[in-house]
Amino acid sequence: MLHPATRLVVWIALVAFSQLARGPALGGFGLVVMVLAGWFARRRAWRLLRRSRFLVLVLVVLFGCFTPGEAVMSALAGLAPTREGLALALLHGLRLVLVVLLVALLLETTGEHALVAGLITLASPLAGLGLSVERLAVRVLLVLRYVETPPAGGWRALIGEEGMVSPSEALSVNVATLRWWDRMAMVGVAMAIAWGASQ
Repeated sequence: MLHPATRLVVWIALVAFSQLARGPALGGFGLVVMVLAGWFARRRAWRLLRRSRFLVLVLVVLFGCFTPGEAVMSALAGLAPTREGLALALLHGLRLVLVVLLVALLLETTGEHALVAGLITLASPLAGLGLSVERLAVRVLLVLRYVETPPAGGWRALIGEEGMVSPSEALSVNVATLRWWDRMAMVGVAMAIAWGASQ
């Protein structure tokens, strides 16, 4: 099993690839991610896609209607979306969907405590700058809990006192050390990102 920190590094690399890839590479990668999400994290992926549907709609409207180009319906002139805008909306909408599906796969295959443990490992160098890595980990863990099970009343409940977590609640995270294959995997991912950025 890979260390949670290694999984996070691989996940970040996949997200970066989804934003940089174009053409057949993006299409093939998107197909693979969709199949994996449908196989391993169908319910979670569908739930996250439902919550992000308005963001996808905003992307379509912004790119479709505000990108200069040839209007789809010439009769509507400036009110109609353009072909170039719809192409950009499709591209960025696909990239957003891929990020959501990658989040679903990450959450499905790695528990919240393991994710926080990986984040602590990756952020441990920041402790030398005086930042509290443990406090960051606790906040991330609470955010993950609210993403999975929003409180009654939605986001409005988080603003009020009733949305606060009881200070007596104990949060424990076990941080394991990186093994040699984790370090090799991280180096491999870093080299792949550097090679992809140079192309």
